[in-house]
Amino acid sequence: MNPNVSAIIIAYNPNVGVLRNNILNILQSPFVKEVIVVDNSSTSQLDNFYDVERLTIISLGENKGIAAAQNIGLRYVKESNVDFAILFDQDSDIEESLIGKLVHGFNELTVSGYKMAAVGPRPYDLFEQKNMTPLIQREKKITDKWSFTKQIIASGKLIDINALDIVGMMEEDLFIDGVDHEWCWRAGKLGYKIAIIDDAVMAHRLGDARGKFIGVTYKIGSPIRLYYQFRNVIILCRRSYVPFYWKIRCLIGIVFRFSIFSAFRDDSAERRNYMIKGFVDGLKNKKGIIR
Repeated sequence: MNPNVSAIIIAYNPNVGVLRNNILNILQSPFVKEVIVVDNSSTSQLDNFYDVERLTIISLGENKGIAAAQNIGLRYVKESNVDFAILFDQDSDIEESLIGKLVHGFNELTVSGYKMAAVGPRPYDLFEQKNMTPLIQREKKITDKWSFTKQIIASGKLIDINALDIVGMMEEDLFIDGVDHEWCWRAGKLGYKIAIIDDAVMAHRLGDARGKFIGVTYKIGSPIRLYYQFRNVIILCRRSYVPFYWKIRCLIGIVFRFSIFSAFRDDSAERRNYMIKGFVDGLKNKKGIIR
């Protein structure tokens, strides 16, 4: 069996030890031909990685956003004569067996007659110590192995290289938040399926921390992330192929987030400014990096 997967890790000021361990684990998979790290950091911290075989590091010298970094990696691996690309964030815990389970799941779904664009693992949230399943948009259980869904997170997303020619690349103007979901919805609009492979469990850190308000747990990220979250919700809500349940959930969510983050934190003023600017720029359909 020839390796038929290229792995792409997007890095931004990473924990070098965790990143190196993930790279070595990925390279242990017999399915993996190469690993490409696309580094969004302004200064390179990966100079001591050049002893690792089958590893390519692409240093961008600035943060171009996750979508642009993913596209740089995807365009690179499209020239590598592989069947699949798999995307990873730097903060996932990647086991050696993960990619093989995803490839087997994708192939079994294809043999069963489904037109597949991508599959992903079942995320295990390290903050909440449990497998993550959606509360509102229910997955469609096909077997005890697979569940169809509208979208999957970027980390662990195994993409059919040929599907990129039809669906297109990641939307760079979104910069970060919503990029992973938007690509899946676009694929779904074109008749492709997206699935979760349930026995492929991947530990992942969703957000930087957790907070709780009147019994509701919420994610806490950096203040500037609120700008992109608010802006991109407003931008994506205008699009017909974006699921209605997502629009309602996220519009309610930004009201909740504004109430929490603008009143109950030491950095509330900074967060409030980012949220307001994101909302206004979303109404203006202003895209790209915040200036």
